[in-house]
Amino acid sequence: MPRKSKKKREISVRAPDYIPKRAPIFKDTTGTEALDVFKLAEITSRVLSFVMFAVGIFTAVISAYSILTSINMFLNPLFVGVLGLIGALNILCGLLLLAKK
Repeated sequence: MPRKSKKKREISVRAPDYIPKRAPIFKDTTGTEALDVFKLAEITSRVLSFVMFAVGIFTAVISAYSILTSINMFLNPLFVGVLGLIGALNILCGLLLLAKK
């Protein structure tokens, strides 16, 4: 008697129709943070430009007064403080320029 050949069965698994997506653990907020930093840097740089202008005028007036009256202003604490303020403002403006990029 001839033997019947057995057909091999293949096991197939169907993918589910709906795969629920999990919420990511961390959200990518780099774009939002960059925009916030740029807006803050723009507003702050406008204010700092006026402050730098005022301090520059104040320094020019003090220097002119020092030259006209022949008083050595480098020994005056006010002049040293103004120079320190100019240095701090320059550093802050440089950091703001870096933040804008």
